[in-house]
Parts: sequence; structure tokens; C-alpha cells
Amino acid sequence: MLKKVLKKKNEMFKNNLNCLKTVINFCISNKVKLIHISSTSVYGKQADLVDETCEKKYLKPQSPYAKIKLIEENLLKRQKKLKYITFRFGTIAGVSKGIRFHTAVNKFCFNAALNENITVYKTALHQYRPYLSIRDAFKVFKFCIDNDFFKNDIYNALSGNFTVNQILKKIRKIKKKNKITFVKSKIMNQLSYHVDDTKLKNEGLKLNSNLEKDIKDTLNLFNYLKQ
Repeated sequence: MLKKVLKKKNEMFKNNLNCLKTVINFCISNKVKLIHISSTSVYGKQADLVDETCEKKYLKPQSPYAKIKLIEENLLKRQKKLKYITFRFGTIAGVSKGIRFHTAVNKFCFNAALNENITVYKTALHQYRPYLSIRDAFKVFKFCIDNDFFKNDIYNALSGNFTVNQILKKIRKIKKKNKITFVKSKIMNQLSYHVDDTKLKNEGLKLNSNLEKDIKDTLNLFNYLKQ
């Protein structure tokens, strides 16, 4: 079992990094600029606030995905012939064609829409995480293209920092009868942190979409599927 896990992890690293290298070479050859999406999961500092100037020792990605993103960032920093911008996205919430249900908000909505108990790690209930509305994600891309915003730099992009409990309260405003089941198992990332997006705001882009709308849209999506 361990060998299979390690093999899959190694494949993830190889595939993702090779893909990025291919994209970089294409961009340089064709004089194309690159929008690179990283993740706020690269942070791991237990402090009130973390930002893009966070010391290297506090960048503690907990998952293979987040570790890959940090390697990608460092790979891009070494590029001298490429114009790019990196955005560290908060966890996406909201409806899209490629919507996935393994992340917190969408997974909770999935459970709630099907009238299932929402399972939550008890230790994670009051931990803060950064979230990004899908609508704000589109704003990031539009801002970048409209303003030719390629500074070979890194920017945090999020709609807000929320605890799991705050997310659950937003869901239960709409689905009042769902029960919460607490699990005592150890979670993958036990670090709680706020992510600061002042740097992006100072560039003229303020992201403040209401996650309650994304939650409502996601729940409505399931209502349509059940009909």
C-alpha cells in the first residue's frame, strides 16, 4: 500500500512539474505571458497573519499538491526570459463546469443538499482558512489581462478568511435541518492561519464576493439534479 502511495506521489510531482516546464518553454518560445495559479496551502505558520513575505521556514505545505505548488513558484522565480504572475488562490467555493467536491465548502454543500450528516474534524472547527469565491477568481483573471498585470511576482487572492464553524453557519442558514457529526481523527493540516491580501488590494483589485451566494448557488445546483 505504501509503495502505491509513494508511486502516485512521485507521479504527481513528475507530471505537474514536467507540464509546467513545457508551458514555460512554450511561453518563452512564443513570447506569451503566463498566469500561474498557486495555492495559499503553501503557508503553515501558526500566527495571526501570513503574507507573501512569509519567511521560508514558515512555508510548510502539508499535502503533495501544496508542495508541488511551492516548487513551481521557485521554478518560475528562476526564469529570466518569461513574463508571468503567480496568484496564491484560497480554497475555491462556488459553481463551475469543473466543480469538485473534495474541498471544504463544496463538500459540506454536497452533504447538506443530499440531507446527509456533515462530517467535521472536531479539531478543525475553529481553525481559519482562506477561501476564494469562483466569482472573485474570474475577477483576478480579468484584472490581470485588462491591466497587463505580469510583474514576475506572487500575490495572495482570497475573498476572506473563515473558520469551518463560520462556513457551517452559512450553510445552515439555508439547510437548517442538517446535523453535524464530529470526528476525532487527526487531520492532515492542523495549522490555523489568516492570509493577508493587502498586496493585491494595493494594486487596485479588491475581492469581497459573499460566500453565502456561492453556497446558495451550490445547494441550488443539487436541487436541480435531484429533480
